[in-house]
Amino acid sequence: MDIRRNHRDMTQQQKADFVEAVLSLKNDIGSVLRPGDQSRYDDFVQIHKNSMGRGSPLVPNPHGSPLFFPWHRVFLRQFELAMQTATNNPSITLPYWNWQLAGADNPFTSNFMGGDGDQTQGGRVSYGPFAKETDRFDLKVWDGETGHRGLQRNLGGASALPTIEAVVSTLKNPLYWEQSGGWESASENDLHNPVHAWIGGDMATASSPNDPMFFLHHCYLDLLWERWRYQHITTAPYSARPDRFHERLESTLVFHPDNEPAPWPQHFTVAQTLAMEDLGYRYEYF
Repeated sequence: MDIRRNHRDMTQQQKADFVEAVLSLKNDIGSVLRPGDQSRYDDFVQIHKNSMGRGSPLVPNPHGSPLFFPWHRVFLRQFELAMQTATNNPSITLPYWNWQLAGADNPFTSNFMGGDGDQTQGGRVSYGPFAKETDRFDLKVWDGETGHRGLQRNLGGASALPTIEAVVSTLKNPLYWEQSGGWESASENDLHNPVHAWIGGDMATASSPNDPMFFLHHCYLDLLWERWRYQHITTAPYSARPDRFHERLESTLVFHPDNEPAPWPQHFTVAQTLAMEDLGYRYEYF
């Protein structure tokens, strides 16, 4: 069983192994979706771009719907497994960031996730393992046909990070989905979206996995889904709109258009995502 941790609780070696796994996917492992044109890391950027209606749009779009948490759970797990395979290191797992910046909670350090973008250089991240200067993190997928080859950020340039109080309040939503709100829409709108905007740069685009912070951010959201379920133990862990057949528990989650290669051989229904242990992982101290 793989154990996911808060990044602040990882050893420096664990952090270094995670960074190296990301860079290995970026430089050493070939693409399944566009062989010869991009890397395996870029495949995940492409999938997410498609999921937001760009490139080769996925139908249904998992954003703004009950599918948000099940779809991203599979997406994260496949990325995690790809890192393990790329490095032949089964101990590597996704860390999460709790959206706090004080002390050890801050992931934007030179020896981990790198710093803010330099606004005199168009927001390009200029230090850390994912900076353009390292020549190991070259962007190849954007919302359009072309874009900046270096990772971009603008920390705090828009929005604000969710507060602990906002997290606690959102977790109180008693139903997973309801037309006027519910846990899914409240967490996506009030917790998920502001973090993308706060980091800015590439994180504020459909191609947001270009920034590895995407995975730490969504890993925390995945953990919060578990906390919500634990807090509302008598509530169904997932519910859908009754008129949307593609949102039912037996529905298969979509990660590629029918006329393009599948990013991985397995297929997953919504129901198969409801127990994280069935996917082979859990969270430390949960």
